[in-house]
Amino acid sequence: MMLIHSYRWEFCRPPNPGAGHLRGVAHLDGDITAILPQLNRVLRGHLYFPEPPSLTIKYQAKLITFYPRQIAINILTDETEAEQIIRWLRDIINDTWEKRQEIQPRFEVVQPSRMVEILKMLPRTNCGDCGYATCLILAVQINEGNASLSDCPHL
Repeated sequence: MMLIHSYRWEFCRPPNPGAGHLRGVAHLDGDITAILPQLNRVLRGHLYFPEPPSLTIKYQAKLITFYPRQIAINILTDETEAEQIIRWLRDIINDTWEKRQEIQPRFEVVQPSRMVEILKMLPRTNCGDCGYATCLILAVQINEGNASLSDCPHL
């Protein structure tokens, strides 16, 4: 039994004019909330939050976030790349669904205190002037030591 059969794409360009990449959101025909903890184990999730439910992973310098009925992917080269990634993820989601009884869920939640503190310092306009698609992505990069607050030209 498959959990995800189909999806519908929505693409947009980031607001910064120099961006040559796409953002994509795949709207799923099924709700994946129930297996996010197993996907957190299978995909070695980076950020897992039970409420509201979401899981973010890193894949090929991209952040991919799973929501109950959507998967958001940043820094896509084109729609062909998006299609390859979502097909791969659909197969993983359906395989995880089939094997969910055998996969130990991982409920570890990243301590949001540092992330929240960093995000509160940023303007939260998602302007992209720092080179990242959103202020949240910049906050993640700062939290991991890959960026600094000085990367935001509005601070």
